Amino acid sequence: MLFFKNVNTFNYFYFDFSLKTLIMNDLKRRNFIKNIGFVGITTLFCGSLLGQNSLLDFSDSHNKEENILSKFSKSTLSNSLLSDQSLLDCYNRSIVSWEKNGYQPSGNFCYSSEDNNLKMFPMHLHIDSMGKLDDVLLCFGKNSNGEWKFLKSLSGFDLEAITMAMNELRIRNNNIDLSQYLFPAPVQQLEPYGFTTKKGSVFLKTTLSQDTSILIIVKEGNTIVYKKELLSKHSLISNSVLV
Repeated sequence: MLFFKNVNTFNYFYFDFSLKTLIMNDLKRRNFIKNIGFVGITTLFCGSLLGQNSLLDFSDSHNKEENILSKFSKSTLSNSLLSDQSLLDCYNRSIVSWEKNGYQPSGNFCYSSEDNNLKMFPMHLHIDSMGKLDDVLLCFGKNSNGEWKFLKSLSGFDLEAITMAMNELRIRNNNIDLSQYLFPAPVQQLEPYGFTTKKGSVFLKTTLSQDTSILIIVKEGNTIVYKKELLSKHSLISNSVLV
């Protein structure tokens, strides 16, 4: 389909893990960094990337209508990890590369789906001289054999688009559990620009420019139920040393 055709409208910047030291040392001089090459992790580094839509805002909003994680229960890391050795082992393996790049857990909590087969762990990148630069949501799923697998990482841009989709889809039908349309299902995830959901799939692609845009396509089965290209609140600054 046209929307899934990979059109190179901008340049991605690929970095080998060996460049980590250079990148981290140079963060103070950067307005924006997009990295897609640290040990297979898709990571977004961005000064004040999330601004008004950080994970804390999503999760702790007093208005449930604005909280994209309201359908998930919240529990402590210790309760979730220590009670399930498979999840603990999978989590510890998965966060190694993130921690090497400066990420750390965003508090002592995680989110669980109603059936407890999807768990999501927020992490953030914090630089002492700059504060929090980036949030990411790491998603894990339990398969039919009871084994936990890392599914997907949702970046700040992904969460920005998912929030927009949830708010607009809720207007059409407020009785549907949109988490089944907008978050990964606990199955093997193969799509590099999105993920399979319980009800279909989500396609996400960020185009970096002065006016950074995010394309999101939500499907129920094979039918598109939502498609939008939105301008991010977070712009790529043209004088970045890597642009």
